[in-house]
Amino acid sequence: MNKTSDGRDLFRVENVGKYYPSTQSHALRDVSVTIPRGEFVGIKGPSGSGKSTLLYLLSGLFTPSSGSIYFNEEPLVGIKNKSLYRRSHLGFVFQDFYLYPGFTALENVLFPNLFQLFIPSNVREKAEKLLEELHIEGKKGAPVETLSAGERQRVCIARALLNDPECILADEPTGNLDSHNGQIILEMLKKINEMRRTTIVLVTHEERVSQYVHRLITIVDGKIGK
Repeated sequence: MNKTSDGRDLFRVENVGKYYPSTQSHALRDVSVTIPRGEFVGIKGPSGSGKSTLLYLLSGLFTPSSGSIYFNEEPLVGIKNKSLYRRSHLGFVFQDFYLYPGFTALENVLFPNLFQLFIPSNVREKAEKLLEELHIEGKKGAPVETLSAGERQRVCIARALLNDPECILADEPTGNLDSHNGQIILEMLKKINEMRRTTIVLVTHEERVSQYVHRLITIVDGKIGK
């Protein structure tokens, strides 16, 4: 499913720092970590520890104040078209869903393609298959505002998978879910990682994530914890 399959690290983070002049605060300090292709890694830490900042640095939405980030051994700073980088290689799942009200579940999965002149039938079929894979095919024609929180997050995962990303970046994907639905989402992400070999980087503050990930990285006060 993934676009590349060699044994290199997908991400390599070297001595990265992130400083916000507006608040005169260091979100990250001298962080180094590697994320091999195919790994399901959790990034855990208290609020304000810098874990979401690291996720946004990997996505290219933020730029490091110091240090370097490599994607497939290529310096991320050298990738000029960051929007294309995100569309081609990454999928995103957020705590707050970011779905479009008034559009159906299927239309939300297809949303990046809706403004083209037409949507190829194979893309639509793929979106429907993803909803089926995530056990929500019966709601494909329902407006997203009528779905439960757990169903909305499944729609988000389907949207993230539509372009066969090498990596899914998930920022607190269970944060707005009850315990039962949170468990279902974590199990689905684990299955996606195992079946598709999609790398998943998941930011969380939940202890139970350790049961699902290959490795748990702890960040405290902007630094990798012991």
